[in-house]
Amino acid sequence: VTTLQYLKSKGFSESIITNFFKPFFAGIFLEPELKTSSRMFEFVYKMFGEGHATLPKAGIGELSNQLKSKLEHTEIRYNTKVKQVKDNAIILENDEIIDTQFCIVATPADHLISNLNGQTIKWKSCYNLYFELDSRSIRQPLIGLIANEESLINNIFYHHSLDTKHRGDHELLSVTIVKDHDFNKSQLVEQVTNELKTYCNIDARRFIKQYQIKQALPDLKRLNYSLSPTETQLKSTIFLAGDHLLNGSLNAAMMSGERAAQGVIMSLEDGLVVEELTSEYL
Repeated sequence: VTTLQYLKSKGFSESIITNFFKPFFAGIFLEPELKTSSRMFEFVYKMFGEGHATLPKAGIGELSNQLKSKLEHTEIRYNTKVKQVKDNAIILENDEIIDTQFCIVATPADHLISNLNGQTIKWKSCYNLYFELDSRSIRQPLIGLIANEESLINNIFYHHSLDTKHRGDHELLSVTIVKDHDFNKSQLVEQVTNELKTYCNIDARRFIKQYQIKQALPDLKRLNYSLSPTETQLKSTIFLAGDHLLNGSLNAAMMSGERAAQGVIMSLEDGLVVEELTSEYL
């Protein structure tokens, strides 16, 4: 059952579906027709009921920075492409081989591991555009929804309505687009600028930057909400992680990573490869 079918079956009016549920959950699911499974809708709705939507003061990147700060014996290689992952080895694009005792692949692994060929993951995408303004029209830290079905814009948000770590002398407005379109970069900026004026009475004259996020969320037909450590193990020394194993959410990403780590620990405790490990891993 899709989310849209679910809402209609529960007796919600066309008005509230059009003016609230469609624009709000389109921004979460990154698809405007609410074809996403009603199970995912129930999960997200439950999470909103139990807690608050939050954003780190220094931006969402602080989540990875926090994880990094806990690591004491770790080398991080940036801008390094991996060509293949095998038992006990990571092969880089430049053919350098990194010997491994264990490997957790936290990205889609179909192009990295031979026996996963053909298991390609489909993705949902979105566009984010940023503008600098002299003032903001929404004073509270709220997301502005554009409910008009003819609009390309899904939602807007003033980042400085929150207590942020970094801010300049002007207001920062982000615009999110989830609908498909055929505009090039300059045409898209022009279209968004016009819509901001038409629907929000916002003069967005100072465009800063736009991002096309091609792999924003995994497009999953089968959703899961739990995962055992053993289910993350692909080979004796290769484990998988990522929200694509469960459902498209930060919760799922963190859970899968934890389960993969537990899977590695279980393998160590079972003594499968302990004799091969050097002291730095014990």
